[in-house]
Amino acid sequence: MLGAMDAWGLKGRPAGPKPVLRGTQPATRVVVLGGGLAGLITAHELRKLDYDARVLEARDWAGGLTWTVRRGAEHTEIGGGRQVCTFDEGQYINVGAWRIPHSDEGILGYCKELGVPLELFVNSDDANYFYDENPALGPLAGKRVRLREVKADLWGATTELLAKAMNQGDIDAPLSDADKELLVQFLVRSGYLDRADYVYRPPASRGSDDVYDLSALLRSGFGARARSLNQETDGPAPLFQPIGDMQQIAFGFQRVLGDRLTLGAEVRSIRQANDEVRVVYRDTRTGDQHELVADYCVACLPMSVLKTLQVDFSPEMRQAVSETGHSSVAKMGLQMRRRFWEEDDGIFGWHLWAPSLQMGEFSYPCNGYFGDKGVLLGFYGSSTQAGLDQRTVAERVEHVLTQASKVHPQMREELESAYSVWWEKVPYSVGGYGRSPSPELLERLSTPDRRLYLASACVSRDPSWMEGAVEAAWRAVEDIHARVSRS
Repeated sequence: MLGAMDAWGLKGRPAGPKPVLRGTQPATRVVVLGGGLAGLITAHELRKLDYDARVLEARDWAGGLTWTVRRGAEHTEIGGGRQVCTFDEGQYINVGAWRIPHSDEGILGYCKELGVPLELFVNSDDANYFYDENPALGPLAGKRVRLREVKADLWGATTELLAKAMNQGDIDAPLSDADKELLVQFLVRSGYLDRADYVYRPPASRGSDDVYDLSALLRSGFGARARSLNQETDGPAPLFQPIGDMQQIAFGFQRVLGDRLTLGAEVRSIRQANDEVRVVYRDTRTGDQHELVADYCVACLPMSVLKTLQVDFSPEMRQAVSETGHSSVAKMGLQMRRRFWEEDDGIFGWHLWAPSLQMGEFSYPCNGYFGDKGVLLGFYGSSTQAGLDQRTVAERVEHVLTQASKVHPQMREELESAYSVWWEKVPYSVGGYGRSPSPELLERLSTPDRRLYLASACVSRDPSWMEGAVEAAWRAVEDIHARVSRS
């Protein structure tokens, strides 16, 4: 569905042209709540216009869902369950945002502006495996099948059928004889056909001569992943990632904002008056409460958190906020003592497609190639899958090992440590990325409520991507600046 929406131009990305704003407002105070990307971008753009903009963030790090877990990171889940990351130095897992489509010009522009270097994110690799245990899929059920085998054999079988039909005059196409001959030549080259009899001959790059039967391939459903463009929900290649980890983007904003960003500031209430906004927050280190007075407030907090605070909402805005929702997304990183997927299987990035294994998405790192160790993305899906939200951290790891070992039997022997992030159990998040709002709900959420503006990624057309945070932040900055400039 998302792929079709993207093809029809109905999806939210990109954020659109960046607003060009002029004039400075040094006397205007704006408090931004939430140090995720939307909050950081909002404050950064307001600071460019010389606003007195400050950010309050409850955690002791900036980035929100753009969080990278590396050695020493820790958190305690809501309801219990404390983890401390013991990955080796230099190893990490992006437990939130982890890739940037090349069409997301907003966030890519900030990477350039902040000096965050990028590298390619491998979102397609012909060496990767399909695996599905569903017996209805036929003879390929429960069998590891490489993408290159699927692509070669499906393309070879279909081009063979078409070339033979054309040679026999069975294709009624609006082509001249010369064009038909050129088409046959294309089919021969692209399908690895023998020019004499138009029979598919598997190339050496396929890996073996053991061709899969066309009927078996069609029943397997694997062909749905072997398209001309690797579209999915990410858009066509290339995709990018920051060198080092995804949180480098947030760190770049943090360097620019300096002491304008206050960490460990847990927002407790938002009160509005005719001419000001008062925000009460608690210092998570000392327990002391403080009050910050501003002319305007931009709330970039997750809606799941905003719902729990004391906020002077209008009835209309309170209702709109109550209608929002968040995903129950979860991720798990698994550090392996050796990169067996490279050494044993020749896999360098991208994903395992194994819908029957109840792991969501299982992916291979796009960094540290040929190193001694690496961190696999062992689970990326709904936190409720297989009832994992009700299990301990150790039980979640055991589940992933049991499932993934059906494709990679080396998993248990090579595992060194793991770290799981079930976002609905993470304090100050209480959920993953936001659910896409309807156009009507987005309009209500985007309308300022007296002196309060909402600008988290939830208030965008595409809240599941960083570009949604860019869109929401730009709109809030543009609206505030137009309002202040008129007054």
